[in-house]
Amino acid sequence: MFTFQPLRDYLDLKGLSVKRLMKELGFSTNVAVALNNDREVRLEHIAKICNHLDLPIESVVEILPKTDA
Repeated sequence: MFTFQPLRDYLDLKGLSVKRLMKELGFSTNVAVALNNDREVRLEHIAKICNHLDLPIESVVEILPKTDA
């Protein structure tokens, strides 16, 4: 399991939005929806986000510990 909460937190801190970031990078609305809902996003997109924002990947996505439910 994973979350894009670190990215959302960073964008909030900088006064940016996922929608604006997607527009700047030319990504589809589907990518924005996936980021906002912690759904799978291609690594290519994550790499472009990291490069665009000059952030390491761990500042964009967090791997959550597996839970036994």
